Amino acid sequence: MSQLTVHPRGDVHPRPAPGAAATTPVALREVLFPSDLSEASDGAFGHARFIAETFGAHVTVYHALEVPGTQPGLPPEARREAWGRAQEAVREFLSRRAEQLAVDHEVAIERTMSVHRALVTFVQDRRPDLVVMATHGREGLSHMVLGSVTEEVVREARRPVLCVREPEHGVALPYRRVLVPTDLSASSRHAFPMAALLARAFGAEVLALHVVRRPGLASLSGVPELVEATMPEEAAVRSFLGQDFDSLRLTPIVKVGSAWEVIVETARTERADVIVMSTHGRDSVADRLLGSHAERVLRHSPCPVLVNW
Repeated sequence: MSQLTVHPRGDVHPRPAPGAAATTPVALREVLFPSDLSEASDGAFGHARFIAETFGAHVTVYHALEVPGTQPGLPPEARREAWGRAQEAVREFLSRRAEQLAVDHEVAIERTMSVHRALVTFVQDRRPDLVVMATHGREGLSHMVLGSVTEEVVREARRPVLCVREPEHGVALPYRRVLVPTDLSASSRHAFPMAALLARAFGAEVLALHVVRRPGLASLSGVPELVEATMPEEAAVRSFLGQDFDSLRLTPIVKVGSAWEVIVETARTERADVIVMSTHGRDSVADRLLGSHAERVLRHSPCPVLVNW
């Protein structure tokens, strides 16, 4: 199938606000959809399909087939045959799914001893414009087992990753309300071009959220902040977002509290369809011990989260 040439509505090359660093324009030409063949992956496929067809992007449907322990006494030839049958069954299943796509696509399957390592390597090699995958569970053992692969990709692949969990409010695609958290730092701008691109393509409202840490509230390091909180005006938040979101419906919101908790609660009360945020990675001791804000939002969010480096 030849690749469609479909352009999203609106200008995808935002201009920087006066005095602000320019952000890099983004485009969505390559979408990677990793599937673990689960029901949650079926739901994530709908998001990958909708985004890819909106932007005319090429889609790679990927599955890492994990190698099980060797069965004692099973001849090598029989093992190879069993693997061949398993691989063909997976390929047939994913090919039927990919045939639903109205854009150019391919199915990629590889055998591996480590699913998350194979997937991270594949992402790093292919460098897609967007990875779309499901995230499972929020708490306990189910989260640790099923959500870990998605979090490893977010942490290590260093590409934009849309982690799909269907919104609690049940709103279907397309996205109509995009929540964009910002701490008014340069690194938070990394998420702006992708958020603006999606908002323009889907005609969505942008909710720009700035969270001020309450005085005395413990930081990620566990040490209480002693400085007095400074509450910026909503106009200052609007100004910071500048012309990245020019011509879009933009609602600035300023709240006080724990950043990740306020982000999650705001997404819930405002019925956001997707959160688009940047991550500072895992560079500090506090991040290694307690996890980044992005990871906490990912674990508790009531809707899909797009994490951008």
